[in-house]
Amino acid sequence: MHTFLKAIGFSKKTSQADIDNLIGEVVDRAESNKVIQKSNGCKFVEYSKEFGENFGITVRGEEDENGEFRVGHYFPYLKSTVKGMVENEVFIHKKVDSDAYTGMCDDNRLGVSLIFYLQNVADFIKLEPTGIQQMFNNREIKLVALAQTGKIILPTQKRIYSHIASKIDKAVTSQLMDDARNGDMEALDYLTYNDMDKNAALSERIRHEDLFSIVETCFIPYGSESDLYTVLGNIVSSRQLNNKVTGETIWILRIICNDIEFEVAINTNDLLGMPLPGMRFKGVVWMQGEVGAKK
Repeated sequence: MHTFLKAIGFSKKTSQADIDNLIGEVVDRAESNKVIQKSNGCKFVEYSKEFGENFGITVRGEEDENGEFRVGHYFPYLKSTVKGMVENEVFIHKKVDSDAYTGMCDDNRLGVSLIFYLQNVADFIKLEPTGIQQMFNNREIKLVALAQTGKIILPTQKRIYSHIASKIDKAVTSQLMDDARNGDMEALDYLTYNDMDKNAALSERIRHEDLFSIVETCFIPYGSESDLYTVLGNIVSSRQLNNKVTGETIWILRIICNDIEFEVAINTNDLLGMPLPGMRFKGVVWMQGEVGAKK
């Protein structure tokens, strides 16, 4: 069973029989489907069904020459309502054991390579004959996340004009990272010494302050799965939606984490605290994304 089903209101689907029935309902009553002819003679088929506003389940598999559909895998999804971000280079990787793909890009705002589960696989499934990795330029990415558990914590104390200074510092650092990536040794040295100075200052502050009063937002890889992250982000807005089948309530949180804006879906029963705008969300999330057309 998929551990993130409860994020979209299926917390009581705990047996394999329940999951099989749910998959059958998606296939039989799909609201959208995509069919693509593959090089091996079979057809790649994708069925999707919404169980609430902008969230649902997608089932993927193959259809043989006799028209028999065999389930490959399924996943819960959330569709983004947030404007995407444009990345200069986006890598699409095919997983070796299924028709699932991941996307990857290097964003200076995060400090790590962002890896996410690709939602719109049908747009890239034809890449298979040419290899399991392709690179695309200037593509818009819309990110979302599903959370198993999470908590609401207080915001950090803001100083006057600190947000302006922070934006300027991030812009300068981003440019220096681009220069260092292109072989500028002076930029690399500056970033190295700057990190050393910051580490020394933080080591002093942590003696007298709480960690979450120093770190406003963070985006850290979690565990062995490449698309799982621990996030700490500022809540911009929040709304509640209901699963039409189970009646369970989920929160859709719009957060900003390291200057990247995306939405997080989490079951109300798994969220500790009231997600009011201005507060912060902390939790482990599964990142998903949709890669759009060339900009």
